[in-house]
Amino acid sequence: MAKSTEGIDKGGVAEEALREYFKGLGSFVLRGVPVKEGSETVTDIDLWVYTRSSPLSRHVTIVDIKNKKRGKAFERAIWLKGLQAAVGADDAVIATQGARDSAFKFANRLQIKVLSSGVFDAIVKRYSNDDQRLSLEDVEGQWKKVTLGASNVAALMEVARLEVSRGIDFAALNHWVDDAVHLLKEARDRERPMTGPITRAFYYCCALVAVAADYLGREHVLSDPNARKEHFRSGMIFGQNDDAAAKRYLDFAESVATEFLDQSGAAAAQIRSGFERAASELPVESLVEFFSKANSGQELFKAAKAFEEAAFGRTCERPFELKSIEAKVVIGLLTDYGGVRRSEVLGGSEVPETAKANKSAPQGSLPI
Repeated sequence: MAKSTEGIDKGGVAEEALREYFKGLGSFVLRGVPVKEGSETVTDIDLWVYTRSSPLSRHVTIVDIKNKKRGKAFERAIWLKGLQAAVGADDAVIATQGARDSAFKFANRLQIKVLSSGVFDAIVKRYSNDDQRLSLEDVEGQWKKVTLGASNVAALMEVARLEVSRGIDFAALNHWVDDAVHLLKEARDRERPMTGPITRAFYYCCALVAVAADYLGREHVLSDPNARKEHFRSGMIFGQNDDAAAKRYLDFAESVATEFLDQSGAAAAQIRSGFERAASELPVESLVEFFSKANSGQELFKAAKAFEEAAFGRTCERPFELKSIEAKVVIGLLTDYGGVRRSEVLGGSEVPETAKANKSAPQGSLPI
């Protein structure tokens, strides 16, 4: 059975086909990543392709897709080179029906790759029929119908994707951890069983968490275990992996309190003890332990791909039905962080009508 194309145009069909193609090559792929500057929408990235070719290598490629005979390959090459620089991608690819031989030479001068028309057509023909997967348009249509606070799930997911174009850092990871836990609780309380649009959004955020943790751990693959732990602990508590910067802010706060508030030093001591207590109470230790494991990158990458697949599967599976052990591990850690009993999500039983109170702390950076 062919995938339904209702509500999806030719460009969307081509993007879905190429997403499947790059996924088949072993990459993690996102569609429709928005690019904004302030409140202004600049453009969007048709495909954001994340490849983990070895424990030491991470590679980000952006793909611009035009399913038209006159794709204006020259103009697209110049435009895409600028977009590549703006989002910090390692590579860029133009995929269009309208690529001529001269366009290949011009793009090569810009170090932009061009997918030939013949290969483009073959990929679209081969991968356009997938009855096991919903398109981004299908799932976003579901998300738009589900209210979440003052907006809807689709708006939350757009903001989550926006972080990708700004570059993956600890601020983005902490944002996605918070979003994932929030969506987990919403799905637990509002979807019985957990097979609806909110659960799909939860899986999507879990995929972003897993990719971010793999990416942020790349520089410490060869470091000793304690260095890896401190890298993630500092990043998840302070929003940056620089303990010295956090110490400078704290020292400054203490010096101001001592000079202008209490010269005895009691106020400064109270600031430090309060800060250290708040830091110790953030429930990040189990996440830090897993993210800093020597082989966690490979497990996280597998989990990310499994979550993305689950988010767009034609039939949405409940968390305990997922086949990926790595994905279940990530879900378990997020339930622990969010103060949710694992049995409520991974135990195979539905949640009682009386929902648990939200006792978790937000995973934002400490306001230092």
